[in-house]
Amino acid sequence: MQATTPGNADADIDARKALWREICEAATQLAGHCTVSVSIGHRTSGRIDASQPVPGVRTWQLVEAISLLSILLRAESVHSGSVSLFAKAGPLKIEEDGVPRYVWAQQQLRGHYSDLGGRPDLIVTSSPDPPTPANVHRVVEVKSGRQLGAQVVRGEFGKAHDLRVTSYFIWAFYAPSAHVKAGARRLGLNLEELGFDSPRRKDLITQPHALLSHVAHTLEQARQSHRFATALEDADQEARRKLPSSKR
Repeated sequence: MQATTPGNADADIDARKALWREICEAATQLAGHCTVSVSIGHRTSGRIDASQPVPGVRTWQLVEAISLLSILLRAESVHSGSVSLFAKAGPLKIEEDGVPRYVWAQQQLRGHYSDLGGRPDLIVTSSPDPPTPANVHRVVEVKSGRQLGAQVVRGEFGKAHDLRVTSYFIWAFYAPSAHVKAGARRLGLNLEELGFDSPRRKDLITQPHALLSHVAHTLEQARQSHRFATALEDADQEARRKLPSSKR
């Protein structure tokens, strides 16, 4: 097994192979619901399978792809006949808890308070209209750099607040410190590591379905927790308690 290259997720060949293998497994499991293809540049492949080489994309894009397919896998139903990975996508209609949702990849939208533009990796909306803070339900972001510290976490919190989401999930390719994870949790962010630089690495790389199960289960738990919305509500109540009684 090839060891990971410190600070360079794109050079971690074994992790990339594992991600591609599980992307293909997810595509196989979705075969009865939709066709999964790959789009790089102006070229779109046919149905994918694990015998194909790992596409020449960045590692964060592989994480984005497995996350997208995991959301589709955990949905009660999928109503879109095809999905193309590594490209702008959406709206992909699914159903969760009996409610229609729409999944998007690499879509531009502007913040509610700042009116600043951004492009989250994955967005789930409550309507098929282009994503705006009015219909954004949750966001999934991928961070593949080695240094994921307080400044990044605060920046992601600002984006989450600006987009008025119920859940804001961040995948970290390299495990952040316990202090940073705790800080993110207190801000209402779901910050989770993939595990390639942990003792779980061997299982994630060598055991079929272990990585896909980890990704799908972790994203589903975050979806159900509504952590960001709950944290904002608690913070709002605390701020109101601090106001002078005449201003309440």
